[in-house]
Amino acid sequence: MIGELESFSEPTRFFQYDYVLFDAIFLGVWLFFLIKNKKWAALSFGFICGVIVYFIDAVWWWNTPLNANYPPGTFIREYWIRDIQMPHPLGEFFWKKLSCDFMMCISYSLFAFPWMWIIYEKISKKSSEEDLTKEDRKEIAFYTLFYFGAWMAIPLLTLLIPFDDTIIHTVRHMQTQLLVWIINFFVGYSILAILYGTNIVKRKNPKTIGYVFVVGCAESFFMEFPLFVSRIRPTGPIFLLFEVIFLVNQGAPYLYIAYDIIFPELGKQIKRLRNK
Repeated sequence: MIGELESFSEPTRFFQYDYVLFDAIFLGVWLFFLIKNKKWAALSFGFICGVIVYFIDAVWWWNTPLNANYPPGTFIREYWIRDIQMPHPLGEFFWKKLSCDFMMCISYSLFAFPWMWIIYEKISKKSSEEDLTKEDRKEIAFYTLFYFGAWMAIPLLTLLIPFDDTIIHTVRHMQTQLLVWIINFFVGYSILAILYGTNIVKRKNPKTIGYVFVVGCAESFFMEFPLFVSRIRPTGPIFLLFEVIFLVNQGAPYLYIAYDIIFPELGKQIKRLRNK
């Protein structure tokens, strides 16, 4: 029970370095289909989110020292490679850590957020009382199955193919962050309830709130379940449930508002300026 509680404030990963390599292969195939199908808006969304996620995790958290409750020199995000704790500055470990950061931040974002954009397009269509076409359903099924299937396959491949079994150990010390997650969740869904549960902005459709929540839970599940079953993240079902509810949903309402209101309005303003 103590270990389960600790996992909330100290989420940890143990993975083999070839996880990064297999992830890069699947990412390449994923990007091929997005480009082939001209999902430019979804790709742009993923890239923008990837830059933000990378800055938070690999720059801000990596360089933010913790308080006196921790040993001196402890930062929010920490790495061990071959049982060697990564120093500040990294020196010879720079490229190794960069490739792991790419997998956990950029690759994650290029999978998760284009998928989210594609599903948001269908939510928007459904919210306007349009029926999803057969092509819409096929698209949802294809991108969802590829996304989840790839992330389930990668840990298995690292076990079956001994390409580079160097153990990478990462941890986030999240005591100062969990409350922020929970506040973001409730504030975000409160704003969503005002925008789509009332007619203030002429977009009333309470179903939208439920759709956004389900998409947020699904995306968290796609990420956390493969880590849970492969024991890359050695935790229990309570932590898995917490992550499924809060991990992506702390930001999902804001992302949907950006997709549905902010980006279209920015597009209109840019078009007006071009016409002038």
